[in-house]
Amino acid sequence: MQAPQIVFKDFSFTYQGQTEPTLKHINLTISEGEKVLIVGPSGSGKSTLGYCINALIPHAFSGVIEGTASICSMNLEDGDIYAVNKKVGTVLQDTDAQFVGLTVAEDIAFSLENQCMERHNMENLVSQMAGVVGMQDFLRQSPQEISGGQKQRVSLAGVLVDDVEVLLFDEPLANLDPATGLKAMGLIDQLSRETGKTVLIIEHRLEDVLSHPVDRILVMQEGSLVADTTPQALLGTALLSGLGLRDPLYLAALRMAGCDLSTLGDVSSLDTIHLRGCMDRVKAWHKKEQRSINTQEKPVQLELEHISYSYDGLKTVLADISATIHEGEMVSILGNNGAGKSTLAQILMGVIHQDAGHIRYEGTLLDDYSASQRSTKIGFVMQNPNHMISCDLVYDEVAFALRQQGYGEEQIKDRVMDVLGLCALRPYHHWPISALSYGQKKRVTIASILVTNPKLLILDEPTSGQDYQRYTALMEFLSELNRNTGLTILFITHDMHLALEYTHRSLVLHDGHLLCDKPTSEVFADEVVLHKANLKETSLSLLAKRCGVDDISSFIDTFVRTEQETRSRATKVSQIPALEKPLSAMKPKRKRMERAKKEGRKFGFALTYEETDSPLHRLNGVTKFILFLTWIVFCLTTFDIRFLMVSTIISFSLLFLTKIPLRKFSPYIIGMLTVIALNALFIYLFSPDQGTRYLGSRTIILGPEHARYSLSAETLFYLVVVCLKYFSIFPMALLFVSITHPSQFASSLNRLGISYRISYAVALALRYLPEVTKSYMHILHAQMARGVDFSSQTPLKKRISSLGRVITPLVFSSLDRIDIITNAMVLRGFARSRSRTWYMQRKLKSVDFIVLALIMALLAASLYSRFIGKVMFWYPF
Repeated sequence: MQAPQIVFKDFSFTYQGQTEPTLKHINLTISEGEKVLIVGPSGSGKSTLGYCINALIPHAFSGVIEGTASICSMNLEDGDIYAVNKKVGTVLQDTDAQFVGLTVAEDIAFSLENQCMERHNMENLVSQMAGVVGMQDFLRQSPQEISGGQKQRVSLAGVLVDDVEVLLFDEPLANLDPATGLKAMGLIDQLSRETGKTVLIIEHRLEDVLSHPVDRILVMQEGSLVADTTPQALLGTALLSGLGLRDPLYLAALRMAGCDLSTLGDVSSLDTIHLRGCMDRVKAWHKKEQRSINTQEKPVQLELEHISYSYDGLKTVLADISATIHEGEMVSILGNNGAGKSTLAQILMGVIHQDAGHIRYEGTLLDDYSASQRSTKIGFVMQNPNHMISCDLVYDEVAFALRQQGYGEEQIKDRVMDVLGLCALRPYHHWPISALSYGQKKRVTIASILVTNPKLLILDEPTSGQDYQRYTALMEFLSELNRNTGLTILFITHDMHLALEYTHRSLVLHDGHLLCDKPTSEVFADEVVLHKANLKETSLSLLAKRCGVDDISSFIDTFVRTEQETRSRATKVSQIPALEKPLSAMKPKRKRMERAKKEGRKFGFALTYEETDSPLHRLNGVTKFILFLTWIVFCLTTFDIRFLMVSTIISFSLLFLTKIPLRKFSPYIIGMLTVIALNALFIYLFSPDQGTRYLGSRTIILGPEHARYSLSAETLFYLVVVCLKYFSIFPMALLFVSITHPSQFASSLNRLGISYRISYAVALALRYLPEVTKSYMHILHAQMARGVDFSSQTPLKKRISSLGRVITPLVFSSLDRIDIITNAMVLRGFARSRSRTWYMQRKLKSVDFIVLALIMALLAASLYSRFIGKVMFWYPF
């Protein structure tokens, strides 16, 4: 008998500010080496229980504790969160948000840095743990550039370096495509078997978790532990469906066929179930219930003709995509993470424009229509409702797009209330959005798009983060919309259940290519397509094979149709009056862009660290920082044009040495030149004789002798000197940001005496600046999809007002990100000690001392000339 490791006795917890407890009288014991699954609908208390196990409660989330809890022999209420997390390793749901390192190796090393481990030992352990999770070949890569499954592995390695006793996974499947999710569960199972660690998995995708065995399942509901049993005992009952959780598909099919589950042995897995006595019954049910589906083809609504796109001009994201969407269809767009699904959606919306090919809507060529114009016919609902919502009240959020389009308040009021009724939100029209549940927020975002009367709706991962009950309610609502209003709906998803149950046709993407376009049931019966697209074979297909069913596609169709017929319908949806603004009546706002092949690389405006093998990159972080500070002092203290000309030449030469294409810097250089020119202009306007004052002579080269604004050679020389001063600084600033790894920078600050907490805060700001830029663009695109026009043809006042609608959700989403990062850092020991070591820290080499000596010599020469030689301005004329 293994010793108890986690013990809750009559434990209750009430969050600060709430009156009702979130956890109620929990009695639970988990022993060493157990593998336990924690399931339950959203809001049941699963995550709160996890916060107690990793000690975020009560140390990060305050509240009232009743009863007792012991984690690895430490009392929860009185214990040290750092001590607990030396024993409990947590892999959070949002892997992107918890990465704090710029490379895979650095992120794995984060906990070791906080323990002040020597760098040599740290490197060995990082390499070892990367090998355990199969990431030894990716140590130098950015966590943002690897796949979803690889991110999970990196997060896992980051907690394994502590040799923890308990591994806690918070919804590990949430952001993974099906095949990657299966591999992730395999890795977790392997670690459980080989290391003997206690494994806790919080997840509502029951069937996917049970692809590998677990010892126990804990079922939570409304804060209480309502079941603590084995998978076999739980799946053999009707408890799951009674709690709004989904039975595995194979069990649902066996129940439909009338099989007695009690005679089939261990039903927790299709591999352990005894089907011999049930095969004939399954085949008979299929033969009796199967129907031929006769669908009448409707007019073509949307046509994609050879669409191609690349973000950087080098790597193709979409290649030669052609497809047609008919009126009233519900179509799923499937594929692995990074297949190009979201990029295709953005092209359809018009927020980015394809490099080649054409898009037609009801015969009208859309290529030159802006996103705001397309929004009258094509609506887009983002995965995260918080990225779309920018108003405080439900009514204002739904009315926002119509107000942007200039409709009168009376017309807006009637239509908004109609749409709110359509979405079962009318009673909440005066509510603050912050008071709504996640599912209700999702409906608000749908309502905010439906109010513009689109004929085609695109939804990005609509069921992400929702349990089966809420998932079903949302999907039934959308299905009812489709049936009663004829709305065409495209689902971008890797949720196989969604695709199977609600779409008859699927477009499958793989590496930017259209792998296939055929009925969904045929997709999930095609092993070759599933393998290529990183999808996985459903348990329905496997059940059909084991029972000897010949037509697997028909078997899947029969199951889906039967389940749809037995499912209760959502609230009936009725038509609402249309807004008459035909697309054909609008004129394209922008001129046709050249869509032929584009040469070279595209660059954005996000200035970040760029990894190359240049000699400048190899300099020590301390060297780079001192060089940058000394350079600023040098440029600001000299007015000698000889030094300034040399410094300008040096700074641009160093930019070339970085091996980063200068086109990357061109937007910033152009911007800086503009600022410098304006600065010189204003100096001249306010003090046209400034050069004469400094140089003591006045040689007119333009204008009358005694006129105020006559240009003298001395003033012109002075303005050139001032421009060179600032212009010689700016390239070095670009250089410093581009070649200085944020963690190297933090390490340098720390070595120069600045607290490591402050140093790391600076590093995180640099680390996440590109992510904030991406979030900004993401939210900007969402507002454009709602009809907000940011083009130059829109009045400046309106553009500024619209920009506020982007900033608000950006701020709130950034604050959410900060909370997640903070918790992730605390769970891995940050700020526990007074000092820390740095994985990226390197010793100064001879080349560092040479560079430092050269810059100091240049500064000394400048100061000598200025203060000893008394040469402030060197004026050769």
